[in-house]
Amino acid sequence: MTATPLARLTATRRRIYAVLIAQPKRHWTVRTLADALSAHASVKENAVRDTVNLLLAQRLMEQVPHHRGLTVALTAGGEQALTVALRRDTRPEGGH
Repeated sequence: MTATPLARLTATRRRIYAVLIAQPKRHWTVRTLADALSAHASVKENAVRDTVNLLLAQRLMEQVPHHRGLTVALTAGGEQALTVALRRDTRPEGGH
């Protein structure tokens, strides 16, 4: 497993990761995740989609079966990896 999606922690990715690990067992669609981030106007749906795709490719998220649309959830390893990435990231909230 490479650290590609975790290597570049932009403010947008930090916000997405924080929302995901706040509710690690929740099932998400791009829309529900974008809605959860709606307080952060700078987080666009395309950024959410790109991040979900990266996390899926790295097997940090997995597709939840039996849903009509793409529904995903963090894996146990994904929760741990995102938690570690956020702890290691020392930039202030507004940093890029």
